[in-house]
Amino acid sequence: WLAEHQMNVKFQEELFVLPETLPLKPSGHIVCGNACRLDWNTVCPHAPEDEVYIMGNPPYLGSKLQDAIQKDDMKVALSDVKDKKGVDYIAAWFWKGAKYIKESKAKYAFVTTNSISQGEQVAMLWKPIFDLGLEIFYARTSFKWSNNAKYNAAVTVAIIGVGNKNNTQKLLFNEQENKAYKVKNINPYLSASDNVIVAKTYNIPQGLPKAEFGCMPYDNGHLLLSEPEKDSMLENYPEVNIFIKQIIGSQEFLNDIHRYCLWIDDDKRDEAESIQPIKERIEATEYFRLNESKDGASLAERPHQFREHYVITDNSKDKVIIPRVSSERRLYIPIGYLDKNVVISDSAFAIYDAEKWLFALLTSRMHNLWVRTVGGRLKTDYRYSATLCYNTFPFPKLTTAEKEVLEHLAQNILNIRDENFDMTLGEMYNPESMPEELRDAHHQLDLAVERIYRPEPFTSDEERLEHLFKLYAKMTKK
Repeated sequence: WLAEHQMNVKFQEELFVLPETLPLKPSGHIVCGNACRLDWNTVCPHAPEDEVYIMGNPPYLGSKLQDAIQKDDMKVALSDVKDKKGVDYIAAWFWKGAKYIKESKAKYAFVTTNSISQGEQVAMLWKPIFDLGLEIFYARTSFKWSNNAKYNAAVTVAIIGVGNKNNTQKLLFNEQENKAYKVKNINPYLSASDNVIVAKTYNIPQGLPKAEFGCMPYDNGHLLLSEPEKDSMLENYPEVNIFIKQIIGSQEFLNDIHRYCLWIDDDKRDEAESIQPIKERIEATEYFRLNESKDGASLAERPHQFREHYVITDNSKDKVIIPRVSSERRLYIPIGYLDKNVVISDSAFAIYDAEKWLFALLTSRMHNLWVRTVGGRLKTDYRYSATLCYNTFPFPKLTTAEKEVLEHLAQNILNIRDENFDMTLGEMYNPESMPEELRDAHHQLDLAVERIYRPEPFTSDEERLEHLFKLYAKMTKK
């Protein structure tokens, strides 16, 4: 009774009217069932002119966290959606809600996992919703969920409202800027741009080298060496020096961790196996691959090499390294430019035979903004994708003079990094500890890149995104 009384008092404070609680009388129709499997129009029929409120609390589950029953829920709820593998559980509510309100005045809004507006899920969910004649009329960009509950859900959410198309202004609340904007349109990436959906592609940007996964050892650790192991091997067998290279992945690159590997070309295999510790490691790798899986059988024929050994066609040229995952707190993803003697592992992306002007474009604010918007996330961190971030990015056409300017600015950034040798790269790109000189160097690069895109300066990230989405639409149409 006390709890009910307190609720009535709160109700009266908010709406200035006290609900009649006595005598008891019929006030509703309750249906118990699974919202993913029920026909909402059967449960709550409504006319096109009716004002309808939908309230729900779907679990915040990504595709990999759904159990067997929930996966079946998704198959039922999205049975008429062609490509649904990999969408979050809440996508069922968005799709069921879309079919429920189409061709009516009804609207819906949900606090949702923000990943339905990121990466590959955008094309899976939002294209079918837009095809029903619906649009996003309100959005609040990503923020970490919190409430008064004892145990808060550890999830990053957004708020998205959907209704039938009309010519009224939409309201977009930008969480980072803590500011609301009245805009003409809100696209599925929760940006004030046209409804362009970026689809992954394996087509490499014209005139640019390919971005691909680094090299996977697939060796159970036998081809890898810690620094003490490398030093011990060199002390006892100095001749192994020609078979050892430094290997760098995301963690090694960001945290200045030194690791090494055996790198043996086919024509040097006999020479390498004449050295006992190398021979033992090659034999252990062969045994592992033969007994690990079917995929390992073919690789066991060349146990002296990484799986992607042949990807590196020319070790004499420099390369770009892009960490596959980077902290959400960074304004820039720390991208590197490595020399020929370094092997990039599969925890990062590699671009071989890359010139410094390409490094400059990739480390610019324009590219980083594109990655943050259209790429996926690992929890809240940025997750880079060659097919979704690199291959789809609207790279500008550069003159020789523009390439020279970018190469100079890129080299300046690399020089400043080298000067701050007492800091790891992760520390340098932490907003709280980023050296001012490095911050300014990036700013100068950003200005130069943006001038290539258009003469007049951009005033906000929304403007930058709007420009990039228009270029993407033009690029894909062509």
